[in-house]
Amino acid sequence: MPWKVFAASAIGKNHIDTGIPCQDDFSYHLVGDVFVGVVCDGAGSASHSEIGAKACSRSVVDTITAKLEKGETDSVLGVCERDFMVFSVEAARAKLQSVADESGCDFKDLSCTLVGCVASPKGGCLFHIGDGFAVADFDEGESVVSLPENGEYANETYFVTAAEWQSKLRVTPLPAAQAGCVALMSDGAAPFVINKGRTGMYKPFIEPVLRYLSSATQDEGDSGLKDTLSDERTYTITGDDKTLMVALLQ
Repeated sequence: MPWKVFAASAIGKNHIDTGIPCQDDFSYHLVGDVFVGVVCDGAGSASHSEIGAKACSRSVVDTITAKLEKGETDSVLGVCERDFMVFSVEAARAKLQSVADESGCDFKDLSCTLVGCVASPKGGCLFHIGDGFAVADFDEGESVVSLPENGEYANETYFVTAAEWQSKLRVTPLPAAQAGCVALMSDGAAPFVINKGRTGMYKPFIEPVLRYLSSATQDEGDSGLKDTLSDERTYTITGDDKTLMVALLQ
């Protein structure tokens, strides 16, 4: 397979201090030369958002993966039609409703954001609801960035559980490429992964990470990302949970 994928989450200092679990989650899968990855960030105001983030990330990846494994799409670009991404999120919302019914909680208690990618050497897309970042850096051209979307205030955003979720779903096409990387992250990781202009990744951070990951085993890479995200020096930058997924196309 042309992809190597590494990912990790780390609880933020704010949640360590208050005894709240990490509310980020992620999921990914490889189908032939196709990478499918999702990062979800549970809403801090939602009582069971860590459960929602886990259910949502896995549901979206499972829905897209199932289509690919059945050979129902001729290319990655085919599954990146907006209608298909809407279908995938609708499936996740149905899963969240099922979880809410089974646990006796409210649907919005499972609120989370969503940032994801479907990509192959033929092309693909980024898809996004709410905050967090997605960046694709390939061998040619400029970075493709999917920026966070906040509400009226800086600490507001949009969630998969919101009534207006379809209008907040953004799909950004990706070009064909033979080498490079895709990075998906929750907003807690963005302050040190994304550059100040928000035009791509911060090179002093990401370049040594990519060099290490390019030759790392799965366990080494995941552990290295975990250690980086858990480093106490990040506490001076953000108190939020942090998730970073890096997919290398080689």
